[in-house]
Amino acid sequence: MDDRKQTSLAELAKRIGKLSPEHKRVALEIGSSLAGVSLRVSREFIESVIAASEVFSPDQMKLWAEIGKRLAMSNPEAGAKFFSQKLDDFAYVPSEAKTLAFQICVRQQVLSSNIALETFQQIPQLSKEINDPEFLVEILQIANEVAQRSAKHSSDLIKATPKLAKLLQSFSEERAEVSKSIISLGINFAVRTGGMTADLWHSLPECLENLSGQAIVKLTEKASVFLEHGGNVTLHFLSAGSKLVNYQAEIFDQWCELLKKQAKYGNAILIAFLRSSPDFFDQIFQNQKKESETVLRVLAVISDIAEVDPESALAAFRSAPKALTKVSLTQFEDWVAVGLKQTETNSKARRSFFALETRKSNSLLHEKSEGLSLESVRNVLRNYIEGLTGKEIEIEAISAMPQEARINDGKTIYLPSIVSEFSNEELNFRLYKVLAAHGAGQIEFGTYEKDTPELNAAYAALSEYYSATPDQLDAFSLAGYIEELSKSERALTDTELQEEIKRRKKNLPENSDYRTVLQVFPNPRLAKRIFGTLENARIDRRLRRTYRGLVRDLDLMQEVLKKTRPSVFELPSDLVPFELLFQITLCGGANEEAKRFYGQVVSEIETVIDYYLSNQNAGVADTLIATSRVYSLFQNINPEQRKNEEENNQEGEQEQTTSENANQQGLPEEDGKKQKRKVNDLRELFTAWNSWDDTFDDTQNLRGMENWINNEIPEQPLEEGDSVFFYDEWDRDLNDYRVGWSRVIEKKIKQGDKTFVEITRSRYRGLISSIRQQFQLMKPENLAKINKELDGEDYDLNALVDYVVDRKADGQQSERIYTKRLRKKRDVAVSILLDQSSSTARTITRNPMQPYTYPGRRIIEIEKEGLVLISEALEAVGDPYSIFGFTSEGRRNVKFYMVKDFDEKYSEEIERRIGGITFQNNTRLGAAIRHACAKLLRQEARTKLLIVLTDGRPYDHDYGDARYAREDVREALTEAKIKGIRPFCITIDRESESELKELYGDVGYTIIDDILSLPEKIPGIYRRLTT
Repeated sequence: MDDRKQTSLAELAKRIGKLSPEHKRVALEIGSSLAGVSLRVSREFIESVIAASEVFSPDQMKLWAEIGKRLAMSNPEAGAKFFSQKLDDFAYVPSEAKTLAFQICVRQQVLSSNIALETFQQIPQLSKEINDPEFLVEILQIANEVAQRSAKHSSDLIKATPKLAKLLQSFSEERAEVSKSIISLGINFAVRTGGMTADLWHSLPECLENLSGQAIVKLTEKASVFLEHGGNVTLHFLSAGSKLVNYQAEIFDQWCELLKKQAKYGNAILIAFLRSSPDFFDQIFQNQKKESETVLRVLAVISDIAEVDPESALAAFRSAPKALTKVSLTQFEDWVAVGLKQTETNSKARRSFFALETRKSNSLLHEKSEGLSLESVRNVLRNYIEGLTGKEIEIEAISAMPQEARINDGKTIYLPSIVSEFSNEELNFRLYKVLAAHGAGQIEFGTYEKDTPELNAAYAALSEYYSATPDQLDAFSLAGYIEELSKSERALTDTELQEEIKRRKKNLPENSDYRTVLQVFPNPRLAKRIFGTLENARIDRRLRRTYRGLVRDLDLMQEVLKKTRPSVFELPSDLVPFELLFQITLCGGANEEAKRFYGQVVSEIETVIDYYLSNQNAGVADTLIATSRVYSLFQNINPEQRKNEEENNQEGEQEQTTSENANQQGLPEEDGKKQKRKVNDLRELFTAWNSWDDTFDDTQNLRGMENWINNEIPEQPLEEGDSVFFYDEWDRDLNDYRVGWSRVIEKKIKQGDKTFVEITRSRYRGLISSIRQQFQLMKPENLAKINKELDGEDYDLNALVDYVVDRKADGQQSERIYTKRLRKKRDVAVSILLDQSSSTARTITRNPMQPYTYPGRRIIEIEKEGLVLISEALEAVGDPYSIFGFTSEGRRNVKFYMVKDFDEKYSEEIERRIGGITFQNNTRLGAAIRHACAKLLRQEARTKLLIVLTDGRPYDHDYGDARYAREDVREALTEAKIKGIRPFCITIDRESESELKELYGDVGYTIIDDILSLPEKIPGIYRRLTT
C-alpha cells in the first residue's frame, strides 16, 4: 500500500460523488462486487478510483478494475497490491493503446494471471520506447489477436517489440512504408497462425537488419504470399529471402517463382528448398564471380526439373554449385538433359542422379567436363610414382572420398578427378605429375607421421604457448619468488619450479598427427590454412633435393602460377596475406608489386620459411612451428569473414578489370573470366589434401531427399581416437552404387575383464591343447629340400644317376640334376569380422525346459569363445590375423571395432578387448565387409581370407527392404573376390538357408546347427579353408 492515509467511508463516498456519472457508475459497480470478494481489496479500489479516473476513460477503468478483480478472486493480497499501484505513467499512453492493452490483459488472465500482470506493467515503458502512437496501437492490435489463442505468445510478442521498433527508427523517409508492410504481415500472420507471430517478431530484427527499406517492403510482400502455406514456411522464407533479396531483382523473382512450383508438392519439400537456398547462392556466387546470367540459367534448369519431379529439383539445386566447379554452365545443362532422359521411368534413380549420389551420375558429369581425367592417366601416374619413389602407392580421386575421410594411410594419394587448367593436354598431365609427386612427397617425407618425438615436442611447446594469457604467464613466473602469505606457504625452489613446469607440460595424445597439433591454436581453421601452404613449400623443397628429374616439371608449374597470380589490389584485404604466403612458397617468391607495397610482411614470411623449412631434413614438426610464427602475423585475420556482397561500383570495376586483362591477352571476355576462375582453382589443387574439415562439400547437403523423407538417424559425434571412412553402397533399384553412402567409424573397443578369456581357456583346455598340436603341424619347417632343379647348391644323386642312364640310352636326358633348400612359409592373412548386433543377445540352451537348472548362454558369448579358440590356433600356426567387430545405427553410424589389428601381438590387452565385446544395434554388413577388405588388402600375403561370423541376415534402419540389403552384401562380397580376397561366412541361421545360399553361395558359407558347438568348430573350418 502507498503513503495514502486511511480515510473514512464517508470521505470515500464524498470523493466518488465528485466523479463523472460514467466513472461513478463503474466505481460503484466494481466496488460492490469487490466487497463480496474482499473488503480490503474493495477499499483499495475505492481509494484508487480518483487517480484512475484521471488517466482512464470509464470503459478503460472498467477493464482495469476487471483485471484487479480477477487477481483478487484467486489471491486477495495480489488484488490489493494491484489496486495500490500508482497509475501516473499511464497518462502518457495513448487512449486507444490503453484500451487494447487492458483487453489483452483480460484475455491473458484466462490462462495466466502472472503473464497478464507482467503485460500490464510493461505497457507504459513500451509506449516510451516506441514513441509512435500509431505504431503502438497497431502492435497491440496484433498482440490482442494473438492473446485470443495464447497468453504466453502475446506476452513474448510485446517483449520483442522494442527491438523491432528500434530497427524501424533507423529509417527516415521510408519509415512509414516499411512499418506499414511489417504491420500488414504481422496482422495476416496473427490471423492465420496465432502464437507463431511471436516467433515472427523475434526473427524480424535479425532478418531485416541489413536491408534497405525497399528490400524490406519487397520481402514482406512476398512473405505474405507464402503465408498461405503456413507460418513455418513463411519464417523459413524470411530467413532465406533476407539473404537473397539484395541480389539482382530478376534473380530474386525467379527464385520466388521456383519456390511456388515446389510449394505445389507440400511444405516438407518447400522448407527443404528454403533451407538450401542461402548455401546455394553463397557457393554459386563464390565460384561464378557474381555472374548473374549463370545463376538465372541454373535456376531455369532447376525449374525445368521441378516440372518433372520436385524432389529431383531439390537434389539438383543442392548439387549444382559442386557440379559447376567441374564443368561449364553449358555442360551442366547437357548433364541435366541426359539425366532427365536416362531416368524418366525411375523417380528414385532420378533423385539420386541429380544428387550426384551414383557412380553413373558422377561419371557422366566427368565426361562432360573439359580437361584430362584422372581415370585416363591413373595407371601411368601410379607407375610414375612407383618408379620415382620405389614404393607401391594407390591413386584415388579426391571427389570419391568425402572430406571427413581424408585420412592418409601412407599408401594412397588423392588427386582431383579432372585437371583442366590448361587447354594443352600435355600441360595438364605435367600438372598431374606435380600434384602426384607432392602427394607422394607427403607420404615419403612424413606429413602424416604419428606420435614422433618431434611432433610431441611441437605439441608441448605450442600447447604451453597458446594455453596461457600474458597475466597467467606473469603470475606463474613469479611462483618461485612470492609466498602465498594467506595460506602460509613457502615459495617454490628452482627445482620445484622446474618440476611444476614439467607437470603442466602437455603430451601428444596417442595415435595423433599434425591435425591434433593444429587444434591447439586459438583459431584452428586459420592455422590449418597457413599450415597447408607451408607444408606444400616444405614438400616442394624436399622433392627438389631428392628427385632432380622432377625439377623441370616443378619449375614449369612455378612459372605458370607466378604468371597467373592476381594483383594484390584486386583481392579483398583479408585475402592479401594468404596470397603473399602462396606467392612466396609456391611461386618462387612474391612479385614486384607485392614486394613494393607489402615489403615488411613479405620479408618476415621469407625469414620464417628460410629458418624453419630450408633445412634438408625439415619435417612436419618444423612446419607446425613455422605455422605458429606466421599465425602470429595473421591472427587478426579470419579466413571465414567474406562479405556476401560487394558494392555495385566495386563489382563493375572487377568485371572491367577482368575484361581488360582478357583483352590484353588476346582472349574473349568470357574466356578471361574463365581463366581467372582457373587461377583460383589451380591454387586450390595444391591445398585440397588439407581440406579435412571443410564444410563446402557437405555430404549431408548433397544427399537428395532421403534425409528428411526417410527420417535418417543423424551422424553421431566422434570420440577421441575415432577415424571415419566412407564407402559406396549398391542400390539394386538404381542398378548403381550410391557414392560415399555409408559412414564407417573405426573405433577402439572398450576393454573388459580378461576373466572371460581365462574361463574360456579353462572350459576348453583339452580342446585348446589339441588345436595347438594340429595347427603346429600345419606350420612349415624353415627350410625344405627341393629336388630336380635346373640349378642349385648340390647335386641330386637320384637325378644324376637317371641323367647318366638316359644319356647312354637315347640321349634324351633331363637337365634337372640339382637340389635347392628353399625357405617355405604359409602365405596367409585372415580377418575375422564379428557381428555385434542386438540379435546376438539371444539366449541359447540345450535344455529349454529346464532354464534354471541349465541356464542358457547368449550367442555373443559363444561367438567370443570362438574368437578365443581361433586365436589360439592362429598363434600356433603363425598366420597374421585381425579381429574386428561391427554394428550400425543407420548408414551414417556404422561402428567398426578394432579388437586386434594385424600388427598387434596377442596379449593381455587383446584378451581384455575380447572380454569387452558386447551386443549393440543393427547389421549393416555391406559397409563392414568393405572396410574389413580395405584393411586386409594392405597385407602382402598371397592368400587373404575374410571370415564373417554372424547370426543372421543384414538389417539396418535405412537399409531398405531385405532384398536391398542382401544385394548390397552380395555386391560387397563380389568386390572382395575381384580384389583377391576369399570371403567365407559362418552363420547359425538355418531358417533362412535359401536366402543364405543366394547371399553367400558364390563365396562359400557354413551353417552351424548347434550354436553351442561353434567354438570348437571354428578352428576346423579355418584349417579346411587354408590347407
